[in-house]
Amino acid sequence: MYIGWYINCTYPLKRLAKYNLSGSPLLYLPCELVVHTASYLSLDDLFSLRLTCRRVETFLFETFSVEFFSDRRFMVNECLRCLLNISKHSHLSRCLSRLTIGLDRLYSSDALPSFGHRNGNADNPRVKKGIEPYKLEELAAEQNWLVSSGRLQLLLGEALGNLANVVELSLRDANAVRGHLRPGLRQRLVSYGTAEIRRQTGVDFLSDEPHLHSQDQFADMVFSAALLAVARSGKRLDAISVDIQKQDMGLSSSAFVFPRSLLESLRPTLQSLRSLNLSVSFTYISLGSFAHGSLGFLRWQPHYLFSLLEETPNLVSLRVISKGQSFLLDGVIEWLARLVDLSTGKQVEKAKGSHMYGDLSASFDRITLSQTFHDLRDLELGNMTAPSDSLSKIVQHLAGSLRKLCLCTIGVTVSRGDDELDNDPGSANAWTSIFREMSTYSSLENLQVGLLGHHTVNCTGNANGHQAVFLRSEVGTQSGPPGGLFDAWSYSGSVTSMKDFLLELSSKTIIICTRCRQRNPGYHSSDEVLEG
Repeated sequence: MYIGWYINCTYPLKRLAKYNLSGSPLLYLPCELVVHTASYLSLDDLFSLRLTCRRVETFLFETFSVEFFSDRRFMVNECLRCLLNISKHSHLSRCLSRLTIGLDRLYSSDALPSFGHRNGNADNPRVKKGIEPYKLEELAAEQNWLVSSGRLQLLLGEALGNLANVVELSLRDANAVRGHLRPGLRQRLVSYGTAEIRRQTGVDFLSDEPHLHSQDQFADMVFSAALLAVARSGKRLDAISVDIQKQDMGLSSSAFVFPRSLLESLRPTLQSLRSLNLSVSFTYISLGSFAHGSLGFLRWQPHYLFSLLEETPNLVSLRVISKGQSFLLDGVIEWLARLVDLSTGKQVEKAKGSHMYGDLSASFDRITLSQTFHDLRDLELGNMTAPSDSLSKIVQHLAGSLRKLCLCTIGVTVSRGDDELDNDPGSANAWTSIFREMSTYSSLENLQVGLLGHHTVNCTGNANGHQAVFLRSEVGTQSGPPGGLFDAWSYSGSVTSMKDFLLELSSKTIIICTRCRQRNPGYHSSDEVLEG
């Protein structure tokens, strides 16, 4: 295969020909030039080039292995043996730095046709067209066995023990977009083994839709097994990420429950973490639902995420997105606020979720925010509701280290005692006060806010929830639904320019409520904002 026409260099093929060299002129090009040329080839052409001769394969092996083996994703099935084989390879094992476990779930029920759908399967009308039900049942049972028997933990533990350079472990239920797209390469990074699953069963994991059913504890069990495998291998990771895109589904409280006997082996792993990204369910459920198996938890139960966070003192980046139909009012925001109070010597009631390790729960009394997140630079919170003073307290206490803050679908609650509707007409909402206060102490360089909420006890409209929107501004980037109000605003800049932006943000933040507008001029109706 000749690729000289790709090359514009100081060694054109005609110049090489006068030396009467034997063999392919390609072999007389510098190694770096061959590698650079190969980066422009399609996937099929690259594989063909590697097969031309052993010397070319030697030239390309390093870049090939880094490109295709540094970031790998595997299904939870017997294809994990491929991960084990990679971990035992002297060279490929050193290339792998990011390992993703795909939450590609096999269900026997996937063989059932949709209600009222004519699938055209004349041989078996009770089975969806294109699905092999018996093979699907076999592989679904195999997947269940891997998780429930502990085999998953053993496989991952053995592989991680051999993978010296893995620094990031992720769990994902949706296919991620590739950072680098070579011509002919699939645009999205899918789990290894999905093509074989499709061939054997007809189930397609190549679509963008997550393949998880509600109330399935599969994600919880895979997360627990993965974390224990990390502890078993003695691996010190920089980042753990659990990104669940399925609506209203995240890791439940049970995913973070670990026996006290395993705490000592798990603690070094957690203390080495620099980045933690979690999709978590904080949904309360009724006793009847709990008795029949639910991913929610009862109101008197602790949520064990908080006990896990107590063991991650060196985080630089923390992202917690709440999933579910109801919000835990004293969730992550309120938990962090309690740590602030402990830092200042204030006596507070012990937070929920501190009973995880029995007698060790007393350690919470010695934990403060300054001790736990003293290096925190990036904080992202989503789908939570908390008292307005708690959010202000956290940002102020983290002002020394915090450089990036993202708040999406965050609601602040205003109690009767500090209801600004009656007390301060000049500051019509809690968000205006929060942003104004942040301008005096914040050291932020990047701020993203969107879909903010404002809750007052004196207004029963909209289930006590008001929408916060933004007036038009030339500063930063504003966005919103087509034809609607601006409900998202982001800005990046120096600490000094950020202070000016926060003042602009405070002056442009308004609350939509026609009823409250009659009591305070700071509230507006949506028509007034659109007309303005």
